Amino acid sequence: MTWRDLTFSTSLLSVRSLLRSLFCGLCLCAVSSAGPVSAQGSAKPEKIAPPLFEFTFTDDQKQEQIIEAAQILQAQDGGVVMLTRDGRLLTATPEQLKSKRLLNREFTPLDAGELEKQLKAEFGEDFTVTQTKHFTICSQAGNRYSQWCSYLFERLYMVLHNYWDDKASPLHDPEVPLIAVIFKDRANFEQYASQLLGEGAAATHGFYSIQSNRMVLYDLTAGPNERPAYTDADILFKLRKSPFNVATIIHECTHQIAFNVGLHTRFADNPLWLTEGMATYFETPDLKSKTGWRTVGKPNPWRLRQFQDYARSRRPADSLQTLISSDQRFQEAEAVLDTYAEAWAFSYFLIKTKRRQYEEYVHLIAARKPLIWSTPEERLKDFQSVFGADLAQLDQQFLRYMRQISR
Repeated sequence: MTWRDLTFSTSLLSVRSLLRSLFCGLCLCAVSSAGPVSAQGSAKPEKIAPPLFEFTFTDDQKQEQIIEAAQILQAQDGGVVMLTRDGRLLTATPEQLKSKRLLNREFTPLDAGELEKQLKAEFGEDFTVTQTKHFTICSQAGNRYSQWCSYLFERLYMVLHNYWDDKASPLHDPEVPLIAVIFKDRANFEQYASQLLGEGAAATHGFYSIQSNRMVLYDLTAGPNERPAYTDADILFKLRKSPFNVATIIHECTHQIAFNVGLHTRFADNPLWLTEGMATYFETPDLKSKTGWRTVGKPNPWRLRQFQDYARSRRPADSLQTLISSDQRFQEAEAVLDTYAEAWAFSYFLIKTKRRQYEEYVHLIAARKPLIWSTPEERLKDFQSVFGADLAQLDQQFLRYMRQISR
């Protein structure tokens, strides 16, 4: 999106409730709108930075805050949505907003020193902050596990860029920090996550928050009465206990990257089948690799197993239509595993057999205007404008193709 102040034609309260609900974690999902800086080797669009403001407001705990941020949105009632220099989205109602002063400089992200100081103040001195080329890792989990994760993050960033970047629609670099917070164990993660996810914290091993633009994980090798993992081999040995361990890390990191390089747009109506389908497409681990993940596009064995069982025994005739037109099935506990499996399977089918149209659809969705939600009918119309009107025929092709895929 081009940087500009956006006016949203409703009160800020509806925007705040929206932002608080955006997580990708069982996945659960979050928000970034990166500036148009292209990937290396692609045509480089002009970078347009937003102006920087100083906002003074009271937060929900009645404490006065003074921050430097870009104004992303101004609601009709005078409330604002702000993008902070560490990538978070903050809101202030007209009653909370005390003043707004335009500063004589453009928005820039926090530099490494500023960001380390802020994260240390937020999480405590038992967290270490390290920088890689694209990520800032704030970790309580120990040096070895943090290094292993950082290598995995950077490998995924490179692979994702190489997989999707093209001259016609180049990806861009993130305009705000990509922050990964890693807790030392499940208990510390759940204590933190419960403040954001409530009861949903118990159902996830990690999440990416659209509001904070942060990926939050914990040391998946840390178990009661177990010694720490001192080597990469130790880490992989422990992670092999569940195939979802490495997949969780890749899944959430895929969300974070995709929302920051132009594949998805923060604030916009991103169909969950598309965002979750892409994350599950990338998440398949390779435990023979020293990082537990090496490449992309292989069949996802447990998603495939779940989908084939769903397709054989309980998949209704309108399953594809409801997947495309609504996110409702992702919110239903009894349907969520089948829905994630179908999102993976449908994305796998489209990428493997209709990649040009799939990329066209990704760009169509990424170009949607912020905070304007489509009706189910509009979602179907957008999909059919790219893939054709005959959904029944496409569904037959999809099912036939997936029956041929082996585990």
